[in-house]
Amino acid sequence: MKRQRILIVGAEKGLGLGLTEAYLKKDWEVFATHLPDADVSSLLALERDYPDNLTTGEIDVTDASHIRPFIDSLGARAFDIIFMVAGIYGPLHQSVLQASDAEFQQIMMTNTFGPARLARHLLPFMKPASTLVFMSSHRGSIAGNTEPGIGLELYRASKVALNMLARCIYMDLKQGEHTVLSVHPGWVATAMGTLDGAVEAEIDVKTSVNGMVNVIELHRNDKKHLFLDYENNTWPW
Repeated sequence: MKRQRILIVGAEKGLGLGLTEAYLKKDWEVFATHLPDADVSSLLALERDYPDNLTTGEIDVTDASHIRPFIDSLGARAFDIIFMVAGIYGPLHQSVLQASDAEFQQIMMTNTFGPARLARHLLPFMKPASTLVFMSSHRGSIAGNTEPGIGLELYRASKVALNMLARCIYMDLKQGEHTVLSVHPGWVATAMGTLDGAVEAEIDVKTSVNGMVNVIELHRNDKKHLFLDYENNTWPW
């Protein structure tokens, strides 16, 4: 039986690495990307354990010059799922008043424009009736922002904009064929989720990853654009 195939963009650590391992254990063929200068020791360990299932490649989604070489590296592959994981928290202050132009540009390029631009280039690599997934956040829900004093303006803005660009992609796809999912992974105990250990998260990587894998499987044939979390709750836009 032919293996199903997933592309995971941003897989060298955290949730991307967890997703890579989870799909390998399900006997999927996984193409996992990492930043050019990243520590890839964990990915290489998985590659040794699953030599027939895992291929790795490098790309920085914020750098347009990386797109063509990466696209060429995919060859004739076509994917059942493409999962855009890459993202950052941004500056600790998270304030529009304090943010420099460079800080705002970095978070928007990494969380929003870079993933959406690459996703557009990857559309020809989607199988018929396949699924495109974006790592969103409940912080990207405008209606769900009922937390005065918490702020997180920059991160929220980047995820709201990503949700909109995901919807634009969905509307431009052949209607009734593909599924687009914007998924909130929960507050996870990763370096990003804990701000490098400064705060305590709510769930571990395994809980989040297993939840997301199950939610994707449940909805990958819905042929809609949905905003869901790892527990299969629907979030308001």
